[in-house]
Amino acid sequence: MTVRPNGTDEGALTVARTKRWIIASVLIGIIPFAVYLLLYPRMPDMVPIHYDGGGAADRFVPKTSWELLLLAGLGELGLLFMLGLRQMLGSAASFGDMLPKTRAALWNVSSAVVVLLFSGIGISALAAMV
Repeated sequence: MTVRPNGTDEGALTVARTKRWIIASVLIGIIPFAVYLLLYPRMPDMVPIHYDGGGAADRFVPKTSWELLLLAGLGELGLLFMLGLRQMLGSAASFGDMLPKTRAALWNVSSAVVVLLFSGIGISALAAMV
């Protein structure tokens, strides 16, 4: 346990920061669901879900399909993947002499980036269906 000169516990601060990053990532991951709900009334009854190499739609699903919810949930799935990966790797030796605070910050930022990227992919795909 590392205690700062002002008496605060460095480990507790790192955990608190990690929780804030996870909450922010969850909130970002919810955005595609809101986009889906906003676009839903304007979507045709059957929407393209897959395209061939030439860019032509080759598979359609109803707009109520679970596949669209899966598409909207890509950000949350990315977060779950990153949290699982973080748990599995833990403090692996590959991190070398990296400080725990720095390692936590690296995981927090990389998890948020994955959520942003996957959420963006989901939003882009949903917007293309309208």
